[in-house]
Amino acid sequence: MYKLKHINAVKTGDLILSEEPFAYVLSSKEKGSRCDFCLEKGKVLKCSGCQFVHYCNRSCQKDAWEDHKWECANLKRIAPKTIPDAARLLARILNRLQRGNGGAHKAYYTPTSFRVWKDLMSHYSDLKSDKKRMDHFSTLCIVLFEYLKDISLPNTADLMGLYGRMVINSFTILDIEMNSIGTGIYLASSVIDHSCDPNAVAVFDGKTINIRALKDMNCLDWKKIRISYIDLMKTPYERQMELRQSYYFLCQCDRCLDENRIKYVHAAKCLKDGCEHPVNIKWRENLKLVEKIEKEKVKENGAGDRIVSNGCSEPIFNGILPLPDGSVYCGKCGTEFMRNDLDKFMRTMEESEVNLENMKETSVAYVDICKQCLDKQEGVLHPLNVMYAQTLDNAFDALILVQLWEQACVYAEKLIPCFRFYYGETHPLLGLLHIKYGKILLYKMNLAGALKQFKCAEKIIKITHGEKHPLYKNHLLPLMYQAIVESE
Repeated sequence: MYKLKHINAVKTGDLILSEEPFAYVLSSKEKGSRCDFCLEKGKVLKCSGCQFVHYCNRSCQKDAWEDHKWECANLKRIAPKTIPDAARLLARILNRLQRGNGGAHKAYYTPTSFRVWKDLMSHYSDLKSDKKRMDHFSTLCIVLFEYLKDISLPNTADLMGLYGRMVINSFTILDIEMNSIGTGIYLASSVIDHSCDPNAVAVFDGKTINIRALKDMNCLDWKKIRISYIDLMKTPYERQMELRQSYYFLCQCDRCLDENRIKYVHAAKCLKDGCEHPVNIKWRENLKLVEKIEKEKVKENGAGDRIVSNGCSEPIFNGILPLPDGSVYCGKCGTEFMRNDLDKFMRTMEESEVNLENMKETSVAYVDICKQCLDKQEGVLHPLNVMYAQTLDNAFDALILVQLWEQACVYAEKLIPCFRFYYGETHPLLGLLHIKYGKILLYKMNLAGALKQFKCAEKIIKITHGEKHPLYKNHLLPLMYQAIVESE
């Protein structure tokens, strides 16, 4: 079932596409806490057959049976082994293509334009040269041969094509707090390309994907609709490398190439109080903040374009560069950085990088580590430096877990400008940050402050999710009402 926007002009907040998945799976980490069909969280009961999947009621179990009946016996047969999420999704795709009408299924994104499974790009040649992906594919093949005894598997080349279409076009299904809860294939939505400065956003209501406009557009031209495939709180080069590794293209969007933005991402804070100008210091050799592709006109047996990779080996400073003697000055106020200031910045950046990498290895960022890191960063890293922003983000979530509300409020105030800079003024994560901050203030009975944060969230969530989404009507509105009532 698809809902399409059929109008000439598109307004900010318009729902331009709503689509059910072609195939999807609930993440195994959510097993036992969410329904495998509707993905709602709550009390669930095991399937009496396989004892693996769970449903919240008989209605969901009945609706899921068409897709689940073939896998039920297979899941039961291999028990107590569990099948990896990627293998289970690929098996579901195979089943739909071989047993149902999946190959002919049309997903419309305009009244006359649609996509079928074979329209999805597989990047076959890129996959073959990608060792990490090929190792993953080989592992999945072993699992599938054991798991799918009742389905004749395609030959290796065809199976790899299916695998490529799955990994390149899958969407991570998110709950209302933007946490990953599953993976789905959405045929029509997969027509949308990426930009780090998107004009649309993908949000989920259960397993349904909704694409909403973030900007006014003169017409609905799907060739110009862009969403972000990745987390944006990174340097342009880090985003480019993630996109290249996952989707095999080098992003050259305006946000990636904007030198006025790049100058902040690894910047030092000016030493003069009140000066907010970013100061760029080369803190390690061969530092890349962005990679550019430039076209040059050349004449070699005729006119033509030559693609020149311009990977910046140094930061783009946008004005002030280290002088020949190695001294550094603020480009706005002229304040000089002495040798010990430079050493302190370099040391802080190196330690921040190590700490952030260590935090990735743990499911929870430890409060004491975050606080120590932030104490060293304060007054050294620019308030919009990406490492400072990432550390603040980890610290804020860690403080909420251990219920240290006072410090969480301090970090939230500093984090909001970072989210605006990296995600933009209208992004679900910024809206959620305002909600989290507002809930803390409500708990602390700072009702005016809480209401202010909820109103900031409302402006964003109305655009990114719409007034009918559970995040807005069942979560944000009651919080706003509570803040208003308790302040009377």
